[in-house]
Parts: sequence; structure tokens; C-alpha cells
Amino acid sequence: MLDHDSIIPLYEQISEKIKEEIQKGTFGSQKRLPTEGQLAEQYGVSRITIRSAITELVKQGLVNRKQGKGTFITTPSMQKDFKRPGTGFTQICLENGQKASSKVLEAGIFVPDDPKVIEWLELKEGDEAVRIVRLRYVGDMPCIIEENIFPMKYSYLLDIDLTGSIYKYLKEEKNIDVVAGELILNIIRPDQKTARLLQKSKNTPLLKISGRSFSTTGEILHVSKTIGYGEEFDYIIR
Repeated sequence: MLDHDSIIPLYEQISEKIKEEIQKGTFGSQKRLPTEGQLAEQYGVSRITIRSAITELVKQGLVNRKQGKGTFITTPSMQKDFKRPGTGFTQICLENGQKASSKVLEAGIFVPDDPKVIEWLELKEGDEAVRIVRLRYVGDMPCIIEENIFPMKYSYLLDIDLTGSIYKYLKEEKNIDVVAGELILNIIRPDQKTARLLQKSKNTPLLKISGRSFSTTGEILHVSKTIGYGEEFDYIIR
């Protein structure tokens, strides 16, 4: 409801309301705002007022106009600093003013057959490990597919709520801090399943990061593989 008697201009009131809707994920995964005409009808104002409201959102970096296509919510850009110990996806989102969430795709015990995983976890052939695969979201936007493989001593992780932060649980409940280790970066083209999960075309180049992390005591914590769209993160390597 707009306050026509307020000293705050109508376009500013509308831009704030649209901003709230963006933050709530009202506009869905397509990230396209209704047309100026639809918004004008919704708020009972002129298209000129709506245009001014959208211009305000553009200035704030929340939306961008695409000629002939409409107005779209800006993909959030976040920084991942590889040298910051224990900085997980959830923490990165919080620091960038974004809400993180997860969908668990797989969680269980398996026998790794990837020689690199066996080497990095210092396993013997045939040893079991814990595998957790999650689709991580920023707001309602699927952002990365994250696979973590832990030694069996961390099998208790299968009993916790895996939609939250694993690093936070390890720190607060087990007093385990995480530090970064080796990392391998590759640009890949997604297979059909990956493209579907991330809502990208099969021709979209994706960034794949493989690596392993350690606890502050020097013990191997896990091997990880993340696949995501590079435009959604700024990666810092020192």
C-alpha cells in the first residue's frame, strides 16, 4: 500500500517495495520483473513513476534493463578468498548480504574409485568414505553444486541437518577449525544433469574447483569439488 501523503516520493516507495520482493524471491528463478505496464497497474501509478522506481533499483545494482527483453534482477557477485581459512559458502553469502540455502542431492557412505580422491584422503583402495552432495542457493537462485568427501571418522555428519553450514557445525559442536589446502581450477562444459540443476545451457562455461582442506591440527578434513557459474563469484587467489 502506497502512502500518497508521505514526503517520500511514490517512486521511492515503489522501489523499496520491489526491493523487498526481490529479497523474498517473489519473482522466482527467471529473475525477470513484471513489465512497466503491469507494475503501473499493480501500484496504481503512471508508467513514468514506475520507470523512475526501476531506475532507482538500477542505480542500487539490484536490476538491469535489457533492451527488448525487460528488466532482470542482477546476479549477485560475491568474493571467495581462497586464503581465508574456514570460509564456507554460507559465511561468504552472509558477508555479501545474501541468504544461503542448500538442497541435499546425495548423502551416504561409498567406496571412492577416483585415484585423486584416494590419494588426497590418504585412503587404501576399497576403503569407505562419506560423500555429501548439495545444490547451494543464493536466495532462490541455484549457484553451485558442491561435493564433499570425508574420511569415515566424520560419518556423524550424516546425522546432522545438511541444509545448513557444515563448517559452522564442525566449529561450534566439534571445535574443529578448517584451513585451505591444495586447489585445482578448471573451466568445464556442463553435462545435462549439471546444466539442469544450475539452470544453465550446456554451452555455458562453468568453473570447477577441486581441492582438499585440513583441520588446524593438520588432519585431512575433506576433499571437495564445486561447480558453479563464474559470473556469480569473484575469486581471489593470493
